[in-house]
Amino acid sequence: MELNEKEQRKYKIIEQVVNNEISKKDAENQLKLSRKQINRLIIVFKEQGKDGFIHKNRGKVNSNKKASNIISEIKELYIKEYYDYNLEAFYEVIENQYNISYSTMYNEFLKDDIISPIAHKKTIKLYNEKMQTAIAVFNENDNKSDELLESKVELFKTRKIEQEKAYIRRSSNFLAFGQEVQMDACSKLWFGNIVSFLHLAVDKATKKVLFGWFEYEEITRGYFVVLCHILLNYGIPYKIKTDNRSSFSTNRKDKDKNKFNVTQFGRICEYLGILLDTTSNAVSKANVERENGTFKNRLIAELRHENITEIDAANEYLNKVFIPKMNKKFSYDINEKNSMMKKNDYTYDDLNLIISERYKRLIDNASSISFYGKYYVPVDDDTGEIMTYKHRTECTIIIAYDSSYWCEIEKNYYRLCEISKREKIMKTEEEKQISHTPKQKYIPPDNHPWRKDMKKFFNEK
Repeated sequence: MELNEKEQRKYKIIEQVVNNEISKKDAENQLKLSRKQINRLIIVFKEQGKDGFIHKNRGKVNSNKKASNIISEIKELYIKEYYDYNLEAFYEVIENQYNISYSTMYNEFLKDDIISPIAHKKTIKLYNEKMQTAIAVFNENDNKSDELLESKVELFKTRKIEQEKAYIRRSSNFLAFGQEVQMDACSKLWFGNIVSFLHLAVDKATKKVLFGWFEYEEITRGYFVVLCHILLNYGIPYKIKTDNRSSFSTNRKDKDKNKFNVTQFGRICEYLGILLDTTSNAVSKANVERENGTFKNRLIAELRHENITEIDAANEYLNKVFIPKMNKKFSYDINEKNSMMKKNDYTYDDLNLIISERYKRLIDNASSISFYGKYYVPVDDDTGEIMTYKHRTECTIIIAYDSSYWCEIEKNYYRLCEISKREKIMKTEEEKQISHTPKQKYIPPDNHPWRKDMKKFFNEK
């Protein structure tokens, strides 16, 4: 392979140095190189001759040219299918398929004015200016055969950029796992065309998302599901921090006691020994608020890409695919040595009655219980026998975790069976004897006023 003009000149000057025709200093000035580089070239001259002065990349395909086709393919893939993904999430999808670094992809996207939906304000401002220019040029251009350009302009027109406040993730080494679990719900068009609520629980120490659950309303039931899975899979946390919603706190005072009523969720926490802390300050539960933002940026796009439009499929994908992936990427390892998550022996059947709604009621004279316009009778779950109790006996109606109806009467648990017609229940033999005990005839004493009056009446006669 022949030397080009630049390489030929470098070779001749080094040849003169080797032949002592010029000094090394003269070679430095002519080639604009350091003394170290001149010495290296002298060694190359002696060992390889002319071949050592041929550039090593001569004849090779430029790596940038080689990657141009890949970059174009990636751009087209992002614009057509993953347009609502942030760039980091998109790179996680393609990194095993394409041999390209994130920085290269990011810079190439930026050159073509393709930015992340969560870009900074300055970037968004520049993007909007270029967007208007691109649309104007596209509208004036008669030749609109470039499908990629058309898709790009369409992306410009339709994308809604949401500015999310960025938080720095910090390790909470001073906290133990389970010391504080933060709960919250976030409403969004997560999937389909109906607004739903995502209930999340996040451990503050490890930043681990413990569980998530979709419901069409922010209800206590959603938090029950989250709590149940935490108890079964991790244990009993030391504290749960939430907002001031009615599911967790109330301002109503007890009639008999000088204290506030406890909510259904608060009663469960009190039974399990969990400290329930409510706050109206979002900063106090920044970890779960941060996860809400992250899930908005990533989960919505993934559910759309997976064509998930039903709540059951969304819950399955959330807990089997998305949350494990997020925990692997963002959370810290659990230190079992200083963990404050208490182990428990609760089974699902135990938690079925613990994580429940409870309401006080009185048994009527038909041994039935009235509850929200319907009548129920307590039934022994083992024998199927209808249990009878005295009129106005106090009982507790239990709506279990699995939505079944139970009642607690004198520390005994019975399943509630709805009756269509309210009828009197046969009394036990003991109750019959009590009810049929004859009353004693009342005989007034001698000094009774009636007797005095009657004696006076007869004496006068």
